[in-house]
Amino acid sequence: MKKFRKRDNEVSYWESMADGLVALLLCILLILMLLILYLMRATEEVYVGENNNSGAENGGYGYSYEESYEYHEEDDSYHDEGGEDDDDDGGGGGNPYEDPDPGMGDGDGSDKAAVLVQVVDGETQRTIKKSGIKFELYNTASALQVLSTYYPVKKDYKLYETDKEGMFYLPEKIVLGTYYLHDLTPIDGYDLVDNWEFTVDDDYDWSDPYLATVEVFPSKNFIRLQVKDSESGDSVKGASFEVVAAENILTQDGTTRFQQGEVADTIEVDEDGNGTSKELYLGKYLIRQKTVPEYYSILANDTAVEVKNKSVEAEPPLNELLEQKTTIAITVADALYADRPINGATFEVATSAGEKVATVKTDSDGKAAVTNLRKGFTYVVSQKTTADKYKMDHDKYTFTVGDTGLINGNGIEDLSIQNGIVRASFGVKDKLFKNDLSDINVAVLDKEGKTVQSWNTSAVENVIEGIEPGEYKVVLGGDSEHAYSVVVGDIVEVQNFRFEKWTLLDIGCIVAGAAGAALIIALLIILNRRRRNNKKAGD
Repeated sequence: MKKFRKRDNEVSYWESMADGLVALLLCILLILMLLILYLMRATEEVYVGENNNSGAENGGYGYSYEESYEYHEEDDSYHDEGGEDDDDDGGGGGNPYEDPDPGMGDGDGSDKAAVLVQVVDGETQRTIKKSGIKFELYNTASALQVLSTYYPVKKDYKLYETDKEGMFYLPEKIVLGTYYLHDLTPIDGYDLVDNWEFTVDDDYDWSDPYLATVEVFPSKNFIRLQVKDSESGDSVKGASFEVVAAENILTQDGTTRFQQGEVADTIEVDEDGNGTSKELYLGKYLIRQKTVPEYYSILANDTAVEVKNKSVEAEPPLNELLEQKTTIAITVADALYADRPINGATFEVATSAGEKVATVKTDSDGKAAVTNLRKGFTYVVSQKTTADKYKMDHDKYTFTVGDTGLINGNGIEDLSIQNGIVRASFGVKDKLFKNDLSDINVAVLDKEGKTVQSWNTSAVENVIEGIEPGEYKVVLGGDSEHAYSVVVGDIVEVQNFRFEKWTLLDIGCIVAGAAGAALIIALLIILNRRRRNNKKAGD
């Protein structure tokens, strides 16, 4: 059997195909490695700001503005401290800075400018040292400017953010021209700046950058007042109020706009009782009355208000202030029972010169109010009438109204009056047990013999109110021959008169008691006799 022997010149197609596949895999692997290297060097978007400063420590610019600018407290600004001669070649003032963007442009900054942005208060020009204020940069065609740094890797910047000093560098020099910064971050206490335009008309190097100062202005708002009568709700004119700082009013630039307790403004109300302050810085204030309208008293307490940003409230709130008229509040009650008001008592009000100005009358609650009192005047109040059978108060009461409408420090001064009435209480008791007797006719007669009041007794004593002081006869059970004489005094306290009368029960009890006593005596006598008889029999 012959063995199969391969010929030397025979071609293997499988070997050539394997070599081709290996070459293809190597090409693919090379492409993948190149792609990975490209992705590792791809652009990365970051903010320019506190965490991505332009200093050499961040690999961006080779310096930071803290190194090139020194802060001057006297004008709250930064100035170049690198010397007078800042030639691009590093001579003169000894410029230690280099082009932060090697490999781009001509390297000497010609026709381009380095820009340092500083956020300041538009009124004080002091720097607002607040981090995190974000901006976008646009050119005059409203095109968003994307700036870059290239070392150690390329980074693109669309947003620019202030650091804790309220400043930031644009990451690369920009072409000369006009730009504007678009504010994206509201600053507490400041109005949002929509667009801030600046023009760079000369080339500036990093050692002496163009300073773009963004001015933001403190937010302000109004305080609105409406003054009304506390009783009627009608508008009150003629008042003015001071707006006093309830705290130190500060803004983010560190400026104290008003010290606590300082008067920030004065509000005058119009004929309709309305008033508005000037625009005030945001913060807490107190409304304190300065001028008091005629017939009214000064408000006892300040009104606390807070000025808020206009963007928070479409219109400032209307603060309603209720004015109280200077008032003498009269209350008349029973002298013995304070919970019994006296209706219908009248009082006359006159000036110290004797000019009558008003007459008032108490209502069902025993109250009357004297108003429309003029400041600086003294008034005299006296009672003219009272309720039936009551004794009115004959004293005169004097009140002086001060310049602020207060009487003795009060807007409402209370005057409590007591009117007394004579009261006599009559009762009948039995002589033996002192119990109140019922169904006994009692008649009270005056000294002319006229009946003042007559009634049949019950378990409750009868009180005659409004009886005139004097002498009276009290007849019990119609027995006028044995009438009792009493005298009623002119006093407020209840005068009690008690009369005793024999009853059948009293007489029966006395008879029974006497009989019992006699029986006991008789028994004692009998027992005593028996004892004697027994003694004799024993002897």
